[in-house]
Amino acid sequence: MAATADENIAVTAATPGRLSGLDPFCLTLIVLILTAGIVMVTSASYIIASGKFGDGFYYAKKQGLAMVLGLTVMCVFSQINPNFWKRASLPLLGMGMIFLALVFVPNIGVEMGGSHRWVRLPFGFFVQPSEFIKYALIMFMADSLAKKGDSIRDFATGFLPHVLVTGLVVFFILMQPDFGAAVIVTSVVFLMLFVAGVRLQHLLGGAILCLPFLFYVGISAPYRWRRWSAFLDPWGDPLNSGFHIIQSLIAFACGGVTGVGIGKSIQKLFFLPQPHTDFVFSVVGEELGLVGVIALILLFYLLVCRGLVVAIRAGDPFQRHLAFGITSLIGLQALVNMAVCMGLLPTKGLPLPLISLGGTSLVMNLAGLGILMSISRSAASGSAGKKP
Repeated sequence: MAATADENIAVTAATPGRLSGLDPFCLTLIVLILTAGIVMVTSASYIIASGKFGDGFYYAKKQGLAMVLGLTVMCVFSQINPNFWKRASLPLLGMGMIFLALVFVPNIGVEMGGSHRWVRLPFGFFVQPSEFIKYALIMFMADSLAKKGDSIRDFATGFLPHVLVTGLVVFFILMQPDFGAAVIVTSVVFLMLFVAGVRLQHLLGGAILCLPFLFYVGISAPYRWRRWSAFLDPWGDPLNSGFHIIQSLIAFACGGVTGVGIGKSIQKLFFLPQPHTDFVFSVVGEELGLVGVIALILLFYLLVCRGLVVAIRAGDPFQRHLAFGITSLIGLQALVNMAVCMGLLPTKGLPLPLISLGGTSLVMNLAGLGILMSISRSAASGSAGKKP
């Protein structure tokens, strides 16, 4: 009996020996965003790298190496049965907690700018454990939520355990300190709980209890309070706390509709802080203008939409929660970074996914997208419920 078109697609997707997990639409978006990223990092960092290392392409080379590694990991992960991560979630979470603790160990952890966020590896490499723990926590949450079933609506089994685990992770992140990452992790977990069916009153009650604590942490350090003040009135202190956001807004204003051209940004020349990391989106606004800004926002919007479609189509609860968590993480980070650069949120040290300079962030996000594509392949082949 002749196979239907859907069956043929499923068989093709499941055929071994080929990279069947690379979702063409998702892959196209990723390549376009990465291309924009390496171009903008090169443009934004050239002068800084020339002055600091004598090589204008120093940061671009590091980003290119991380991109190659990340794409390799993405291709490999796209071929792994996504249910593998169900068994690996708890060990990965434990490993992530160990990495978070290592940042405080002398000669292993590295302090930069008053923060302990990096671990030193051989050959001069550094990794940021908070980027790893984000995905480890999402995997753990997806596995736990899938196992709860109808009991997800019970406070003692569906809400409290997940909040306690998340609280422990957030505590270690805040100790670094990394307030921005802590807010992102908390937000992603609450979104996953909401979509999983946790009672709304439990989520609202938890939010009411968490907000005062987060608010206290947000204003307890003098530099964080200055950021809030600069957000509310950047022109009140234009040469100090408000300098960053004012220079970012100037970059967007200078870009106009079509931009000043790639490599011709003036604001990246020691006006914008970290133009190749936190404020690379501002350089996009100046060099590519409104057209470039809208195009980049559209690419991220389509990527998030594709991730949500993958989550909806996933037949297995674990894979559905995992796909939603990965999509939420990348989407929220992009949204917050862009909002900060445009003065819509207080300044935070969050990179723009797949764009900003940062090897650990780039590799981990590409790894997450590889898992997302493996879930897409699994759903297309009808193997969502099979064991690895």
